[in-house]
Amino acid sequence: GGPPESGGGDTGAMVAVPSAGRRYCLLLVSALTGAGLGAFVSMITNLALVEISVSLMFSAYFGGLFILVGGLILWRVTSHQALDPLPMPKIYLSIFAGIIVLSGFLCFLLDRKVFVGLRPWMKVPLYTILGSAVSFAMTFAIVDVLNYIVGLCQTSVSKPIVESAQQVMLVLLVSLAMGLAFGFTFGVLDVEDEDAYHIRVALLRDERFSEPVGAALGALAGFGLEYIRQRDDYSMLAAGKTEFDEDI
Repeated sequence: GGPPESGGGDTGAMVAVPSAGRRYCLLLVSALTGAGLGAFVSMITNLALVEISVSLMFSAYFGGLFILVGGLILWRVTSHQALDPLPMPKIYLSIFAGIIVLSGFLCFLLDRKVFVGLRPWMKVPLYTILGSAVSFAMTFAIVDVLNYIVGLCQTSVSKPIVESAQQVMLVLLVSLAMGLAFGFTFGVLDVEDEDAYHIRVALLRDERFSEPVGAALGALAGFGLEYIRQRDDYSMLAAGKTEFDEDI
């Protein structure tokens, strides 16, 4: 018995492979948590779209925020170092940053007095772009908060919920799909054209369609994130490594 064998034994004893029941339970909990968060993102996105259409102050706030966030992403893409790898190829990040910046400018244009009476097919593309930016901002903010909470609850250093490039891409695609669905529904139902007395009824009607979509996409994202996490952990354990060997 040489040192490599004893090291592998120590690793196996130190990081035990979870049972099948525990893995399935974690997948179920992740899917249910994702469904709840997806419905929450649906509600917040629709409320934000209403406020952007109605309130000049709110639209200016979101417009400035999106332009700032998109500019920061573009700055990181153009100035990143080789030792600090990006979570996905430059072209994808650049395109997405451009969409966020475009959404920021749309916030200043989407005044209900300008767009009132327009046919839905003329407004839907604008609201799908804007909905995608709002949904993306909410989704990644929630992911950052969850990573921070999980880090606080662990007694030792642990992997974040979202870490690998595949997980980042999954969150990005799901958040974009949510935003497209919410913005499409919002524009088609003409929620923004309702008067002050009926806008709450129109918003509830919109939520009836968009919340199930948000819950389904959120459940898909939660299940996918946990599945990728378990697969990566299992592949490292099978190779006789721990999740921290890459940092050594």
